[in-house]
Amino acid sequence: MKLTLHVPGLREMEYRQRMLSQPETMSYNAGMPVDAEGYDVRTGCIDFPIQDWRYWRDVWLWREPSRYSAYLLDEETGEFVGEVCYYYDMETDAHGTGVLIEGRHRGKGYGTAGLKLLAEHAFAHPEVDRLMAELPVDRDQAVRMYLSAGFREEHTEGGVCRLVLNRQRAAEE
Repeated sequence: MKLTLHVPGLREMEYRQRMLSQPETMSYNAGMPVDAEGYDVRTGCIDFPIQDWRYWRDVWLWREPSRYSAYLLDEETGEFVGEVCYYYDMETDAHGTGVLIEGRHRGKGYGTAGLKLLAEHAFAHPEVDRLMAELPVDRDQAVRMYLSAGFREEHTEGGVCRLVLNRQRAAEE
């Protein structure tokens, strides 16, 4: 697998719109308390209308090192397979991470590979020293994916597992 990070152009936002509308991709989100306009609690899907694309890009794609988002591109097939992001969280003084792999591409190693690419990209910025994810412990596959990418469990409390990867550990991997 040859996976790369791809910062999407405005016209490529259609892929994100399609992913967010797929129940098989967004099912992990179903029933969660998500504060997003157009969120369907039953399916986990989130509306992403074309009029929001430019604003979303401005917020997420031009703010490094405080936030960053990119699609995951499988260069062998030429297909996007998901997206990854990081964002600074003042509460934890770390950069939170996110990964979303399209439902039809899950189980192929894209999530782990994408997180490793994201960490490499993030740690190229001296301001980013620690990446973090907080996941419900019952999301076994997601927790395993982060652990496979080099993250380590910092603590678990109230059914939520905090996984972290710092610059030093990433360099040792």
